[in-house]
Amino acid sequence: MKTTRQVRQLDKIYKRRNRYEIPSYQREEVWPEERKRELIDSILRGWRLPKFYFLKLAEDQYEVVDGQQRLSAIYEFFGNQLRLSEDSARRFGGSFLKDLPPKYSDAFDDFEIDYDEIEDATPEEMKLFFQRLQQGMPLTSSENLNAVHSKLRDFCKSELARHKFFTQTLALPDVRFAHFDIAIKAAAIELEGLECGLRYDDLKEVLEAHARFSPTLPVGKRLKSALDFLAGAFPEKESLLKSRAVIQSLITVTCLITSSGRAKKKVQAAFATFVRQFLQDLTTQVELGQAATDNDLIRFQRTLSANTRIGPSIRHEVLLRRALASSRELTVVFTPDEVLLAGVHRRVAELADAIADHVTRINTAHAATYGEDLFKVSTKANAAMKQIRHPITTLEAYKQFITALYIVFHESHEQRLAGEVPTSFDDVRLLRHDQQHDLSLGNATKAQAKRANAGRVYQKYANEPAPEETDPVRLVLVQANVLTAIETDLIAM
Repeated sequence: MKTTRQVRQLDKIYKRRNRYEIPSYQREEVWPEERKRELIDSILRGWRLPKFYFLKLAEDQYEVVDGQQRLSAIYEFFGNQLRLSEDSARRFGGSFLKDLPPKYSDAFDDFEIDYDEIEDATPEEMKLFFQRLQQGMPLTSSENLNAVHSKLRDFCKSELARHKFFTQTLALPDVRFAHFDIAIKAAAIELEGLECGLRYDDLKEVLEAHARFSPTLPVGKRLKSALDFLAGAFPEKESLLKSRAVIQSLITVTCLITSSGRAKKKVQAAFATFVRQFLQDLTTQVELGQAATDNDLIRFQRTLSANTRIGPSIRHEVLLRRALASSRELTVVFTPDEVLLAGVHRRVAELADAIADHVTRINTAHAATYGEDLFKVSTKANAAMKQIRHPITTLEAYKQFITALYIVFHESHEQRLAGEVPTSFDDVRLLRHDQQHDLSLGNATKAQAKRANAGRVYQKYANEPAPEETDPVRLVLVQANVLTAIETDLIAM
């Protein structure tokens, strides 16, 4: 075993947080908010922290052996999710990182943590190492679950975790039952649903409840078919597939694909292309740190760092919605019921509420400088803002949705955004124009250009040529994608 002492600035850790796997240990308890705030206060005061320990799994990939809760709290503060205590806010000049004076926000970014990088260690060496530190080596959830007597455990360990997708495709080494950990979590979700807890106690309960599990059951066949599909989609070792939570989510989405009976070669190729692009985009956003702009991917990444109960559900919704919009081959695979199960309807309401909050924030800031709102607040605009909140399931509802967006994000700012109109606002204008005007009138060349522009914009959000050709049940996906683009632009304003 080799250990190397290292130091690294917090902002560099945060921008590379997708490289640090935070497992959920059996003994691990989530820190209360007050303890997280005390940690951030200590960092802002410049006080040194106890050493962290990272186990090197592969090149640029680590498991956080000691320091999981501290890193989670640091990530939350970087993401402006964790509020300082009132005393700390007074001392440092703000409640969130974004509010702090540069003197303190820069000091937080530049704060260095000490850590030992551990590599080439056997399980026996790791246990002895931590015993001598008088800490005791905590067992991972999967190491403890391996001791549970259950046919489901046998299936996950002996059949799923030994599948060629795990042994030949993944860039994640099978350290400390990592592959078994992914397999059992994917199996638990297939058996109990996306709201199933994935901590030790939850998974132990699932194993015991399915102690007589048979691989011949539909769930067993579905999981094996999903792994066959993924192994075919990624026939060689895939460097991007190295996060346990991401891999679990891909298996869960793939179970829907294989269940559809439409898992053809074209679908397999389209899914592989989508996954690679998605994970590359995710890496780009992570490395942007606080400058990240894609709120979908920010939400997705937060679930990888926090190990929350709703994490799998959020990842599934983001993955499924973006997969459906990525290519025609994937659009037709999923059933309307699966669209509903993806939580897209719930996400539409969340996005609408977030957009309303952003409009209020922007108006407040604009009024403080110019003495007037940027977005006109009127009875008509307020009614339109409420309208965009309702999930759409018919072509007529789609037209009403686009009109409502046009009222809020085109009419209401009355040219005050001239010269700097966000892309999504302009897209709304084109989509509304497509619905309200006969593009065939007038000059034939101009009409052709208008039709092309309208079709291009709709294709961007729907992966379909026109709303009239989209299954009405899938229109809610278009709605969610348009709202996501608008929210992303509002965040940047």
